[in-house]
Amino acid sequence: MNIHSCVSVALLASVFSSASYAREPKTLKSQLKDQTSVSLTVYSNGRSMIRERRKIKLDKGVFALEFQDVSSRMLSETAQLRNVKSPRDLVVLEQNLEFDLLSPAKLLEKFVGRSVSVVRTHPTNGLDSSETAEVLSTQNGVVLKVKDRIETGVPGRIVFPEVPENLRAEPTLSLLVESDKGGVQDLELNYLSEGLTWKADYIANLNSTDDRLELTGFVTLTNQSGTSFSNAQLQFMAGQVQTVQNNNRYKMKLRRSADFSNDSAEMSAGVPQMQGESFFEYHLYTLPRQTTLLSNQTKQLTLLQASEVKVRKEILFKSSGYYDISDNFIFEDDRGEGESADSIELGKPVQGGVFIAFENNKVSGLGSALPAGIVRVYKRDSATLSQFLGEDRISHVPENESVRVRLGSSFDVTARKKRLKIKNLPSIRGMRKDIRIVEYTERITFKNAKDAEQKIIYRDSLPADSEVLKSSFKHKSLGNGNTEWSAQVPAKGKLVLEYTVRAKLD
Repeated sequence: MNIHSCVSVALLASVFSSASYAREPKTLKSQLKDQTSVSLTVYSNGRSMIRERRKIKLDKGVFALEFQDVSSRMLSETAQLRNVKSPRDLVVLEQNLEFDLLSPAKLLEKFVGRSVSVVRTHPTNGLDSSETAEVLSTQNGVVLKVKDRIETGVPGRIVFPEVPENLRAEPTLSLLVESDKGGVQDLELNYLSEGLTWKADYIANLNSTDDRLELTGFVTLTNQSGTSFSNAQLQFMAGQVQTVQNNNRYKMKLRRSADFSNDSAEMSAGVPQMQGESFFEYHLYTLPRQTTLLSNQTKQLTLLQASEVKVRKEILFKSSGYYDISDNFIFEDDRGEGESADSIELGKPVQGGVFIAFENNKVSGLGSALPAGIVRVYKRDSATLSQFLGEDRISHVPENESVRVRLGSSFDVTARKKRLKIKNLPSIRGMRKDIRIVEYTERITFKNAKDAEQKIIYRDSLPADSEVLKSSFKHKSLGNGNTEWSAQVPAKGKLVLEYTVRAKLD
């Protein structure tokens, strides 16, 4: 063979090779029956990490691979497909998320400008008649051209000749891939998705003496991803995971309305609770079994169960704050000298806020990180009927931190505040202006109408540079001017707190 023949053969081989790539590649389809496992990690910001494995028989070379039954809320730019055993044997050339789902409205929309058959049933004899019509528009209703007339609405059953190729019954990830070998292979698809959300909810049952409670935590999971997940391994990530909002990405809205008629609750007391672990700067909770999560379903799963958690009830009063009362100070001259004997009535009796508080540690009966959520508290009355006491939202609570849940306001324990005197002392020279020195005395009268003594906590926001000169009972500084007093108010009695403060006023 001469050199010209060799060149001709090489060129011919090149042409055939190019033609093979130019032809429409063969399409392979993968359905849920190919799936061998699926796992989900759901984040509190509305995103989830979905990982699934499928055994698929592949061809050697370049072909289209359709992953059906994926989340229609997939962030397609995050999809990663790989061959589990031989990652180098499979290369993804391009990928597209097909989320145009089959529905009557979408089918009509795809046939705008095309012909369909309109079938009517005679109301008397029940016979069907058919006419050909052209779909002119589907905006705010259907507009049809039937022969020489225009009709709106749907005058009968519409029969379509086919389903358009780009309209799919299930969300599909279409990939163009190249495989170095054929045969059954184990493929793994990982991607982020929207449409899966979770939140924590807690039910606390308080005992008769208000010093112990039973605490049950639930994960409430909602699936609006457009697909179901069967026998899935579930994990939940608690913490603030940062995500970037991509405003240029088209956000597909689900055509299906959320139907929560399939709500389910998995709250059996015998089910092992979730295992929590510290993961990076977050907390990861793993369900110790597999579960099925249907599309458009809300499911509750037991997060934790604890009995005999040590708690304390607190009735808390707070002053109106130093800056609210500063306008009531009376200064007789620019030097800040003189004294006012006026007593200032600071309103009617105030009800204290009622809290239950406990430590998130093993001594108290807990000791595991609590995700942010709503705590609802109940207690049984004298007839053993469960009564709702109140609810509050807690932030993420690490181990060994305190939890305080506000339930409402005290009915029987009140406080009345009165200012007894204000004394202005000589000013001192500051960096820019004179600083006024003030001494004032407050009296707080606490009353308890209950048959048992009640512990109260009182907090006042003093000026940052101030000093409590004297007090009728002990106090402690909480920092930055915040000062706290605590004491027991006797049953059917009262307690008087009186204290004097020396403050510097800028």
